Amino acid sequence: MLPKELLKSIKHDHVHGATELALIAIDGVRAIVQQTKNEDLIHFEQSVRSLIVDLQNCRPSMAALNNLLQKILTAVSDSAASNVDIFKSTIVNSCEDVTRFAQNAQSLAVQNMVSLIAANDVIMTHSISSTVKKVCACLQESQPTVRLIVTESRPGDEGKLLAAFLSELGLHTTYITEAQIDLHMPEVSKVVVGADAVLADGSIINKCGTNLMALSARYHSVPFYVCAESFKQKSDNEYELEQMSGDELKLELASVKLSNIYFEHLPLELITRWIR
Repeated sequence: MLPKELLKSIKHDHVHGATELALIAIDGVRAIVQQTKNEDLIHFEQSVRSLIVDLQNCRPSMAALNNLLQKILTAVSDSAASNVDIFKSTIVNSCEDVTRFAQNAQSLAVQNMVSLIAANDVIMTHSISSTVKKVCACLQESQPTVRLIVTESRPGDEGKLLAAFLSELGLHTTYITEAQIDLHMPEVSKVVVGADAVLADGSIINKCGTNLMALSARYHSVPFYVCAESFKQKSDNEYELEQMSGDELKLELASVKLSNIYFEHLPLELITRWIR
């Protein structure tokens, strides 16, 4: 894979959750470093650094991508390699270490979330999160009577992918439009969503529609849990909401402006607890 191909695939990926996408990026960096041949050490270090920085900046709403890649960037900066082969080994080892760190953090968040779910609970979720998917996989064994309510998550319809995954697990699943969130909320025991970023104040960035679900949950006194790894937290409260192509909305009217903002900010007061 070429660096430009990796960058393009990460930038335009709308179906993987933040952690999964970060791990794909890290694996891509590892593969590119391993396959590169006959490079001058200084030029190679610069190209690896440039690739990592470009990946960090290509999805501004996803803190996991920035934070995990920063660990690898630090390894690049700290490298005292005397030749290309040693530098390669340093970066490959860093990629593997960061991957293990992320996987362990995700496993901890999953275990802590599963411990809060009881038999026959009805769980509503929005969009698709690899962490929430792992929670559901654990529920297949520990709480198979749990029922899931999944939103379609337009315009990407990631909910279809999640519904297919839950169907394969054999978990009872109901698939709804976002417009039906409040209609179904009275039957819900808990809302469980992932997060693309956790800000310093504990508020989150997640797929648009999360606020609607949180407001409905509060109105119906349903606990709202954010299951997200510790490495998704930013050191500040700054954020940028990604604007995607209006073509996804499938409306072609010259006089109509199309807005396709994917992510939104969810204030801390609408979150019952951050599970990590």
